Amino acid sequence: MGRYSGRSSRLILMCMVSLVIFATEISVAYVGNSLSLTSDAFAVLSHLISMIVGLFGIRFSRIKWHKASTFGFSRADVLGAFGNSVFATVLMFGILVEAIKRYINPQKTEKALLVLIIGISGLFFNLLNYVIFMECCYCQAPPGDAETGK
Repeated sequence: MGRYSGRSSRLILMCMVSLVIFATEISVAYVGNSLSLTSDAFAVLSHLISMIVGLFGIRFSRIKWHKASTFGFSRADVLGAFGNSVFATVLMFGILVEAIKRYINPQKTEKALLVLIIGISGLFFNLLNYVIFMECCYCQAPPGDAETGK
């Protein structure tokens, strides 16, 4: 097995695809003046951050305990997930404020067909994301009892 195999290779692949999708969606959202595409772009950014946290979690969880860190880094992913949830909360608040502004002062979406095409590609990206991570441990029930592992 190589250095990147299994979960790591899937995470790296999806990080690269997420970065491309984010850049595409945010640029088209700016050109098209679309709040919905902007919110989807930042949702993709949130997923990208969570995948990067997952990569670091995989790396840090392998570090065993020593004198300076008695429990090791086995819970580094929990701290990263907390940071990602704070980012997502701030992002949702910002989108809510922008949506209220646009409700009060409506704006026309430019280049609606381009926005629609990129939005549909974002949907296919989410489906690809699901298919690639379908084998992850959260998607399948573990054999036997979850608490005892038997």
